[in-house]
Amino acid sequence: MRRILTAIILTAIVGGTAWWLWHWQQGPENPADPWAAVAPDAVAVLEVPEPFKAWERFTGTSQFWGELEALPAYAALDTVIKRLGRPRADARPGDARPLLITWRINADNRAVPVVAMAWPRSEDALERLGTALGTRLSPQLWTGARLTARPDTALPALELAWSHGILVAGTDGGHVDEARALIGAAAKPDPLFAKAKASLSMGADAHLLARGSMATRLLALPDRGLLPTGAALSGWLAMDIRFRPGAVLMNGLLFPEGGSAPLSAIRGQGAAKLEVARVLPATATDLIVVQVDDPAAYVRALHGSLPDDQLFGAYGAWVRGGVGVARGAGPEVERWAVLGTSDPAAASTAIRMRCPDGGCPTTDYRGIQITRLADPGALADLYGKDFAGLGQPLWAVLGDQVVFADTPAGMRAAIDAWVDRNALALDPRTGDFFDRFASEAVVTVWADVPRSYPDGTGPLGEAQRTMGSALLQLAPRQDGALIATFCLQHEPGSEQTGGALWTAALPAPLAAPPMLVKDYLSKTLQVFTQDRDDRISLISCTGKILWQRQLDGPLLGEVRQIDRYKNGKLQLLFNTRGRVYLIDRLGRDVEGFPVDIKAGAGAPLNVFDYEGNKDYRILVPLANGRILNLGPVGRPVQGWEPEVLASPAAVPVDHVRIKGRDYLVVVQRNGQVAVLDRRGTARYTPKLRMRGMQTFLDSRDAMDIADRRLIWADSSGAVLSGTLGGEVDTLSPATSGKVALFSPGPEQTDAILRTTASAVQGEYKGKVLFRASFPDAPQAVAFAVPMGAEGDDVGLVQPEQQQVRLYDPAGNIRPGFPLKGAVPFRVADINLDGVPELVTADQDGVVTVYALPARR
Repeated sequence: MRRILTAIILTAIVGGTAWWLWHWQQGPENPADPWAAVAPDAVAVLEVPEPFKAWERFTGTSQFWGELEALPAYAALDTVIKRLGRPRADARPGDARPLLITWRINADNRAVPVVAMAWPRSEDALERLGTALGTRLSPQLWTGARLTARPDTALPALELAWSHGILVAGTDGGHVDEARALIGAAAKPDPLFAKAKASLSMGADAHLLARGSMATRLLALPDRGLLPTGAALSGWLAMDIRFRPGAVLMNGLLFPEGGSAPLSAIRGQGAAKLEVARVLPATATDLIVVQVDDPAAYVRALHGSLPDDQLFGAYGAWVRGGVGVARGAGPEVERWAVLGTSDPAAASTAIRMRCPDGGCPTTDYRGIQITRLADPGALADLYGKDFAGLGQPLWAVLGDQVVFADTPAGMRAAIDAWVDRNALALDPRTGDFFDRFASEAVVTVWADVPRSYPDGTGPLGEAQRTMGSALLQLAPRQDGALIATFCLQHEPGSEQTGGALWTAALPAPLAAPPMLVKDYLSKTLQVFTQDRDDRISLISCTGKILWQRQLDGPLLGEVRQIDRYKNGKLQLLFNTRGRVYLIDRLGRDVEGFPVDIKAGAGAPLNVFDYEGNKDYRILVPLANGRILNLGPVGRPVQGWEPEVLASPAAVPVDHVRIKGRDYLVVVQRNGQVAVLDRRGTARYTPKLRMRGMQTFLDSRDAMDIADRRLIWADSSGAVLSGTLGGEVDTLSPATSGKVALFSPGPEQTDAILRTTASAVQGEYKGKVLFRASFPDAPQAVAFAVPMGAEGDDVGLVQPEQQQVRLYDPAGNIRPGFPLKGAVPFRVADINLDGVPELVTADQDGVVTVYALPARR
């Protein structure tokens, strides 16, 4: 298991180099196919079609990398990759070349990698390669010499060779020489290997071809195989690899070589969901399960015939479901076996029929009968050596599963798990993993990596400690291949009970709630914050603080994102009272910014792209009643001739397009409204006066500018709605409490939230929707939490208690709440793993991200 991360590490070392190659002007050689460097005795081949993109995706979103990047070997790795990945001024897109890593077994019985990739022959190419690897390289590389380079003391030395436009690199010089000799030889691959390679699909982050024996060597636990009776896989495994924030996923096909009893046994059995985890305690660390719906065929295939008709009648004829074994952690390793059945009563009767005249030893625990098995070794005789650890076990019927345990404590643990509903399948740590990643299969092999595998050392040992569960599942197809899926989960032991995905400690408490901005490279969301020292921070979706910088004062309003250079790269746009900033993803000022605001900003900016051509207009309300209009280069827009407003703007300028005409709507602090055209002159004169406006809440579109509706709360606490034409309605009468809007359902807009010191109340059209109380917190604030098409949930922050809560539209608190937090939170799938996350921070400035508990 520890060696699995080797693929990721070595891919990273050369990934940036391959990316550079794609964009290189074509050299004099027409490069050979790097697959030609794959040796006939290779045990695994990893192909990365787009290495640099895969590396960016992995480091930008993976929680594995978030745990490892500060360690010397991995930090050095990232430095080399970024050095190799710097684009050239004369880069040419579209020349994508794959990267291959081939593993062979050396004399010490270790899997040793060799890398092959297309590489141009030129002085510039040699110089850049040497610079990236930290070594001056000799031009003799082009003439057949093998060179040595060591990118960093924390990384292994690399042997380099070149032939026919292909660069070969590895840690074993002999293997590098042999790979170079194979290039151009046009040797025909093994037919089964070729068949497996042809099955790989497009669109994956990487592809893996591995001999079944190698997969068994990497994944199997000591004294345990990946097939029934401890058998190893055979043939070639062809897998598409996809990186996810919290997991590495692989799916593909196994093409077996020849026949074997275990393979014959699982053919013809139907795939099904994993059920045995419902009766195993959460202390189980690994299991192997085969789904059996024809027990006679299964046992006969394992042995060639039924070992004993009477034993089969007692322990096999009634089986319909999972046949599996599991082990647990602790000073004395517990063992369990589970046999599924569709007729528990018949199973119990058949087993008891084997007892002598006086019956088998029997006891009772929590109302469930526990009995000693009559026949020593019967399970192993029928189902193979996987069951050999249970000589003469205890057994009990739990639902539709017959559970066997080698000790009374083990049996009690299984019964407790079943009765108390805290079994492995319901454990917070593993239950969600099974729900998300386990599918219907015939063979399921699962292990909790940190509890099942021996501790590793060095960089790979550090990587192992970032892992949670590993899951392999197989299902035979009619054409002889087996559908294979594999998942390796991130979940370090230190986080198994903490509840948070990650935390990031900032130097000071936050001055405002965290904001979410898009990373245009990884497509994930990043966390943008400002603390009370006017310092802004950008945090990746894995919790890494990417950069921090000081501002001249507090940030006003939200951060906007624009594509200043019209190349798909997004920048961050925002303002303080004294400046307008435009910052790139690395925290650097974009040319032309910051822009000083001499009169001082009176409200947050807004940005508009009138024609959808990225010719942005940045409108900044000033404290003197004027409005500053900047273009994307930071200079004032020509032709903007605004009037001086009677009162400064209270909120960002809004843009409305109705019947092809543009309107800029400016809500002023005195409750008046100005409606301007794109030159800043009056286009419409509103009749609306928002008297006593305390808080502007929102606006609503209409077919005519006069019918556009604004919503606000006045100083008495009343919530009012008025059209620009002058019609005013009362949505909620005057009363105490902080006010916000929310939409409890698709057809219910402009519902009202009122927060007092001990309760939050939802109102809609004069009716109370709900009232939820909480511990007294005078600073408590409720707010809308958008949840998609189903409407808004209701968020609540109680700074005094450092608690955040989430309610459904009916006022019922969501499972898993309250959580720790002292500022209003945001909910979104920030890491694209399909599960929404909640982003908040405590009173000390520690930003925390939680996976949102599932609704029940």
